[in-house]
Amino acid sequence: MIDKFVYCTLTIFLSLSLIPQTTATEFALTVEVPPGKFQCFFQSIDNPKHKFIEIDYQVIDGGDLNINFMTVIGAEILIQEVSKREGNHKIQIKSLGEYQLCFDNTFSYQSRKVVFFELFLLDENGDMSEEELSRMNQNDPIMKKQIEQLGMHVEQFRSSFEKIKQALNKVEYHQALLRAYESRDRAIMGANLNRVNLWSTINTVVIAFVGCLQVFMIKSLFNENSKLGRLLRKT
Repeated sequence: MIDKFVYCTLTIFLSLSLIPQTTATEFALTVEVPPGKFQCFFQSIDNPKHKFIEIDYQVIDGGDLNINFMTVIGAEILIQEVSKREGNHKIQIKSLGEYQLCFDNTFSYQSRKVVFFELFLLDENGDMSEEELSRMNQNDPIMKKQIEQLGMHVEQFRSSFEKIKQALNKVEYHQALLRAYESRDRAIMGANLNRVNLWSTINTVVIAFVGCLQVFMIKSLFNENSKLGRLLRKT
């Protein structure tokens, strides 16, 4: 019973210890790109263990919900998309340095664009490296002592932690996507509501004007002194 309690305590402790380290390679931002503007965001990659960079973006508000997108390192354009609503890309990191994520709204003269994007820095397997887990074991005396009491090693927890990490990443990723989709759907509904209200108002004004004009013309037909009435009677 005591061993089970220690195991559960250790599992929770290690899981909480892993969370801040895993989220350090995951970034999410919601940005506003003004009309006629070109904005870039920089991500420095200087750790050789990072082998892939995954980018997910979508336009959630503004205009026709489209934007131009580029990923650049140095003078090399890795990805270039024109007038897209959303995109998902996984890029192999061939060289370390400053990666630029650029959103181009220069084609729009009036509409600003609100863009949600996420960036993930991944190793070959998309998991935390064994080196980091070993370093946690060496630097944390409490964790090391609890592991020794159980007669286990950090490697025995590795598979469990990887599953927890992947599950947390998936939950966070899907929650962020759902929030972005909800924001975009809300923006679309708001734009449709404004469009419906505008045309409904125009139709109401036109119908009222035509009704008044018809009443005026009918009255003119029965008015002997009306120039319009005489003109209508001649026709």
